[in-house]
Amino acid sequence: MRRTGYTRASTLGPIAGVVMENGGSIERVFQRAELPIRLLESPDTLLPLRDHFRLLATASRELRDEAFAARLGRQTSIAGLGVYGKWVTQAPTLFEAIHRSGTSLPHMMQSATRLAVRRYGDEVHWSYELADPATDGRPQNEMLALWYMIVMIRHFAGADWLPSRIMVGGLPVTARPSIDAQMGVDTLIRDLPGTIVFDQRLLMAVNPHLSADRGLDADELARIFDIPAPDDLPGNIGALIDLELLDGRPDLSRIVRRMGLSKRTLQRRLAELGLSFSDLLKNTRQRRAISFLCQPDLSITEIAMMLGYRDPAHFSRAFESWSGVAPGRWRKLAKSGG
Repeated sequence: MRRTGYTRASTLGPIAGVVMENGGSIERVFQRAELPIRLLESPDTLLPLRDHFRLLATASRELRDEAFAARLGRQTSIAGLGVYGKWVTQAPTLFEAIHRSGTSLPHMMQSATRLAVRRYGDEVHWSYELADPATDGRPQNEMLALWYMIVMIRHFAGADWLPSRIMVGGLPVTARPSIDAQMGVDTLIRDLPGTIVFDQRLLMAVNPHLSADRGLDADELARIFDIPAPDDLPGNIGALIDLELLDGRPDLSRIVRRMGLSKRTLQRRLAELGLSFSDLLKNTRQRRAISFLCQPDLSITEIAMMLGYRDPAHFSRAFESWSGVAPGRWRKLAKSGG
């Protein structure tokens, strides 16, 4: 199985708006990247890092803009980081925030990724390092990540703060002027992980918003550790089924391609665990059905379509076979607490 990481769809930021504002077609970008456009409406959906890379690379090619991710990053906000952003920006000092961001990133926001801090004299080099070997779109992903890191520091240092310089790799030197313009600082293009550089004295900056920050609620805390580990086969397949459901009925051939396995190997490895693909599909649909039924603005028909069923009747029969009651009845019982 390919050891890939995952990230949340929210890390794409306002990608649709940036693509369209610059004359591109977001529908064409998603189609060429082989991803469901409904991902834009599902910020907590897990997306394989390689697909994240490819989507950013496709958008960059669509606009013929090597600084696309830097342009996108300028419009990001801490809100795009969800629970992870809240956890980091509730730290009392920037030093603690950087520690939180590094230790919790693989569990809360993005796996196969490391945020490393190194000191060189009076400078701090804060780097975004990837274990995933994929190369297509990697520089775009790094530039976007650097902007999120800048946004985090701005929570402590002020809305206009910028690093003294940045370093990115994998781009032609000719891209430097456009990247400089979007990043607002000098860019060094080197064969190194994406890095921002700043004065080490900033580490002790105190959080000016601490008294206004509220803690994480129970639902948010429950979502902290739900990114599957690389060797968690059922967890990885479940995450990809979630992604596939955004585009209708999950396609097993696309899932095995993303995992770097043959269909036969996947089925054999699941069988060794006493599982099958249909078991995982059923489990995912059950979990999502319960979540959707708790949202009163969604009709049974809408839920059926979102779960990949041909019509509401098929969904109702399946749900009743799982729970013993029809979905409408389950919703009423859940609302009344019965």
